[in-house]
Amino acid sequence: MAAGITMSTYASTPDLLSFFLRLGDVTAAIQRRLDRRECARCGSTRELRPGGHAYTLTRDGCLGWAVRVCHMCPPAGPVGGDVTVAVAWAVAAGACEGAVLDAWAWRRAVSVPAGRVWDTVRVSRPVGLTVLSQLPYHVAAIGPVLEVPARETVEFLVPPGTAAAWPSHRRELRNVYCVGRGGSSKLPAPDLTLADGRRACCGRRWLSRLDPQRNPTTHAGALLGCLLAELRDGERR
Repeated sequence: MAAGITMSTYASTPDLLSFFLRLGDVTAAIQRRLDRRECARCGSTRELRPGGHAYTLTRDGCLGWAVRVCHMCPPAGPVGGDVTVAVAWAVAAGACEGAVLDAWAWRRAVSVPAGRVWDTVRVSRPVGLTVLSQLPYHVAAIGPVLEVPARETVEFLVPPGTAAAWPSHRRELRNVYCVGRGGSSKLPAPDLTLADGRRACCGRRWLSRLDPQRNPTTHAGALLGCLLAELRDGERR
């Protein structure tokens, strides 16, 4: 542990820096940044100013160190939502902590592998929105649901392994795709939601509140049933 630094425990994360520390990787360079002798972003020693906090996740919460940045680098900015939980969730799926924090701090979506914590069911936006409105009648809780304007699709996160058993041979599902191991999803920060009226730079946003601890995925069977019903109705209309 770096000497002479102040360490605090935060219930939530008030600000974030792309610099993200692993407690087991305290190199001499990182120690200089934690001691506030260098810019936490680029390592410069010129014209240092308060730069927010660098963070690491532990079982007890999020540990933060006050750091500095140089006159050329931006300080940490506020990121809403339960960032600590969301970062841990993305990392458990196979993403890099630093990449997640860096992307979310700049309102970018980050690529996260599918197949470990969830699979993804991708449908057209009109079908997805209709199914999303029907799901509460069939399940007690809905997992994360993502709007992807560039593709004009909606993505439902479902339990891992769903892709292997997905009945893609069915005629009704010819335009529905289930992505598992080997695929990925680009996820925005947890506070970029329909309810808040905010999106990532690429336009992606969450249509349902991101709550991976209580509602990590949507029940695949219920989703499949709603999709088949809606797609059959669409063929009859």
